Amino acid sequence: MRRFFAGRVLLALLMAAAIAPQATHAVQALTFAVMTPHAKVDSQHNWQVLEQHLNKELPEARFVVQTMESNALRAAIRQGRVDFVLTEPSEFVRMTHEGGLSAPLATLTDMEAGKPLRVVGGTIVTRKGMPGMVTLQDLSGRQVAVASMDSFEGYQLQAHTLQLAGVAVEKYLLTGEPQDTALQAVLDGRADAAFVGNGLIEKLAREGRLDLGRIQVVNPQNLSGYPFASSTKLYPQWPVLAMPHVREELAVRVSGALLSLPRGGATARAMGIQGFALPTEYEPVRQVMRALKLPPFDSASGVSLRDVWNAYRIPALVFMAGLLAFATAAVRAMVLSRRLKDLNASLELRVQARTSELAKRNDDLDHMLEHLSVARDELVQSAKLASLGALVAGVAHELNTPIGNGLMVATSLDERIRVFKEAMQTNPRRATMEHFVEDLTEAADILAHSLQRAATLVASFKQVAVDQTTSQRRRFDLLETIDEIATSLRPTLKHSGCSVVLPEQRVPVELDSYPGPLGQVLANLINNCIVHGYGEGASGAIHIDVRADGDDFVCLDVRDEGRGIAPQYLDRVFDPFFTTRLGHGGSGLGLHIVHNIVVHSMGGKISVKSQWGQGTVFSLRLPRVAPECVEQKTASGHESIRPLL
Repeated sequence: MRRFFAGRVLLALLMAAAIAPQATHAVQALTFAVMTPHAKVDSQHNWQVLEQHLNKELPEARFVVQTMESNALRAAIRQGRVDFVLTEPSEFVRMTHEGGLSAPLATLTDMEAGKPLRVVGGTIVTRKGMPGMVTLQDLSGRQVAVASMDSFEGYQLQAHTLQLAGVAVEKYLLTGEPQDTALQAVLDGRADAAFVGNGLIEKLAREGRLDLGRIQVVNPQNLSGYPFASSTKLYPQWPVLAMPHVREELAVRVSGALLSLPRGGATARAMGIQGFALPTEYEPVRQVMRALKLPPFDSASGVSLRDVWNAYRIPALVFMAGLLAFATAAVRAMVLSRRLKDLNASLELRVQARTSELAKRNDDLDHMLEHLSVARDELVQSAKLASLGALVAGVAHELNTPIGNGLMVATSLDERIRVFKEAMQTNPRRATMEHFVEDLTEAADILAHSLQRAATLVASFKQVAVDQTTSQRRRFDLLETIDEIATSLRPTLKHSGCSVVLPEQRVPVELDSYPGPLGQVLANLINNCIVHGYGEGASGAIHIDVRADGDDFVCLDVRDEGRGIAPQYLDRVFDPFFTTRLGHGGSGLGLHIVHNIVVHSMGGKISVKSQWGQGTVFSLRLPRVAPECVEQKTASGHESIRPLL
C-alpha cells in the first residue's frame, strides 16, 4: 500500500515538474556528490557535463558536482556538506536505513561499449583449464581474490550467489582497488578465482590488457540481451538521492532535470552514460544485504530463543521474551497504522493541490498553442508571398531580353527609314530600295522572333501563376509542369550558378492531380538544393528524374551533389520551424509545407536520403490519380496546410 501511494505521488510530482516554470529565487549553492570507487574508471565519465546540464535546467541554483570515494562521501553526508548523491545500490540501502532517506529521484542508465546498461551484476573468474573449477561448488575451500568487500558488484553479489548455493568460501585474498588487481592475482597463480564487476574483463580485453583465452567464467548466466558475462543475477543500477534537508520542490525539479536529459543524446554521451530513468525498485538489493548481514543488517533485531535458553535455561523467560516481542510488534503496528493514516491524508491534500496546479498549467498551454498556431499561419503566408515575389522577378527578368531586342530593332528601323527617305529624295536608286526591303525583312524577322519568345514566356509564367494560386484539380503532363517550374526559376538558378538537369525521357506522364501544389513542391525542393545543398558561393547540378512505379504511381526524384545533411538532422528535416539557417533568413517551413502537400493533398509519400558530403535525394511517390482533397487535422488538432499555396 505504501509503495502504491508513494508511486502515485512521485508520478504527480514529476508531471508537475515537467511543466512548472522556473521559480525565481536567489542563487543557491548545491553539492551533487558522485561516488567513485576505484572499480569505476574515473576517465569513463565526465561528470562536469552533468554540472553544466543541472545549472542550465535550474538557473536559480548553482550546482557543483564532486566525485568522492565511499569513506569521504559518508563523512561529507554526516557533516551535511552534500545535497544530492549518485551512489551504488548497497550504499543507497545503507543510507536509507540510517538516514531516513526517501525513494530515489532517478536511476542511472550507464553505457559500456556503446550499449545502455540499466542493471549490474557480478562475475566469478578463474584460469582457463584449471581442473575442478566449473561450478559454484568447486569454489568450496578455494582461495578467492577480492578487491574490496564493500563493493556491491565486486564482492556482495557473488557472495550472495554462493550463499544461495550453499557454498562457503573461507579464504579470501584482499588485493585492494582497483578490481583488475584481483583478476591479476588469478593470472599470477596467487588465487584460484576472483570476484569482479560485470564488464571489467570485456573492457580489459578491448584495451588489449587481457587475453580472454586465459580465463573462464564460473557459473555463467544465460541473460538474453545482456552484453557481458555474469555469474550472478542482475540488479538495479546506481540511484540518485536527495538528502533529507533538501526541499521537496527542489528535489522534484532536480528529478525532472535528470529525466529530461535525452537518452543517448549528445549531453549524455559526453558524460559517458545513456541517461537517467524512472526510479527502480531496490528491494532485491536490500535482500542481498540482509542475507549477508551487511550493515545496517549486521546486528540482531531482537533476542533469539537460543540466546534466552543458553543464558537462563528457564522456560518461563522464553515465554516472557515472546510476550514482550508480541507486545512490541503490536505497539509498532498501531504507530505505523496511525502514521499511515496521517500520510494518506497528507498525500490526498498534495494530490489535490497538484491536480489544481496541473489544470491551470494545461490552460496556459492551450493559450500558448493558440498563439503558436497564429504565428505559424503568418509564417506560411509570408512564404507564399515570397514565392509569388520570386515568380514576378522571373517574369520581369525573362521578358527583359526579347522586349529589349524588339525595342532595339524598332529604334534601328526608325533610323533606317529616315535614311531611306533622304536617299529617295536626293538620289532614288533601285539598289537603295532593295537594301531597304532586305533590312525591313530582317527587322520583321527579329521582331517576330522576339515577340514569339515573349508570348511563349508569358504563357508559361501565366500557367505557373494560375497553378500556384489555385488548388484546382486537372489533368496535366508532369514533364511539362517540370519544364514550366524550371523556366520560372531560371533567374534564381542563373544568380546561384546552379543548373537543373531535366528528365531525359520525354514520353508524356499524365497525372490527374493538383499542378499548382506540385509546382510549389518542386520550387521548394529546388530552392532547398540551392540554399542548403550547395550554399552561398557554391554551385552544381540539380537532377530531376521521373520513372513509373507500376500502373498507378509515379516516382519523382530531386537530387543534388552538394554537402548533404548531417545524420542527426535527417529525422527532423520535415518538422515545422526546423532550420539550420536560423537568423539567416530560414523560416523552417519550406520542407514542412512540401511534406504536407505531398502527403495530405496529393496522397503521396516523400522520403529523404543523404550522406554527409555526398549530396541529398528527395524521393516522391505520387498516385497518378490523386485522392479528393479535403481538410485534414494534424495530431495536435490544428488544420494542416491546404493545397492552395
